[in-house]
Amino acid sequence: MNQLLIGLLFFLCIASCKSKKTKPEVPAANLSIANDYVKGQIAQLDTSLYSFLKIETVNGISDTTPIKNSEVKLYAKDFLELPDISSVEVKDDYEINHLYDDELEAFAFTFTTKEDHPVKSEHVLVEPMPNAEGKNDIRSIFVDLWLIEDDTSIRKNMLWETAKSFQITTTTESPGGVANIKRVRVIWNGFKNQNK
Repeated sequence: MNQLLIGLLFFLCIASCKSKKTKPEVPAANLSIANDYVKGQIAQLDTSLYSFLKIETVNGISDTTPIKNSEVKLYAKDFLELPDISSVEVKDDYEINHLYDDELEAFAFTFTTKEDHPVKSEHVLVEPMPNAEGKNDIRSIFVDLWLIEDDTSIRKNMLWETAKSFQITTTTESPGGVANIKRVRVIWNGFKNQNK
């Protein structure tokens, strides 16, 4: 009887192992976090032959303007000035979680902190399979940044979508005041699959 039970458990174990889809692991330490990655992307855009559009929305009113590749750095300035959450001084203050998203077929990494750092969270979506260089390409980066300047609360939601667009939504609120919302979005690469 015991042998039959052990045999049945062994069979079930093998069957369950075969039915599981194996997904490659992507170590968080191998990720190029926002700073270096975005700097590289901006350097490429600065010399590219793409056409660029800037869509600026202030309190619900939008204005679309073509811009030159040399102007991209100006509008991406907040990305270039992001604090580096992978630096030795602060990296241990961030908790790292990741999961595989079956619907997106990508790994989603989340870096969060409860400490008093400007970058409250950073979300990185990466391709599951390594490229020719053995690295996992980044699809998108989302950063939630909080600042206080002269009693004014500033929140910046920053999204970088590889080979597509970036946007920065800035919400400013003075004590007892009304919040002002400004969004700057820059799109390129033939404007394919661009959603406002």
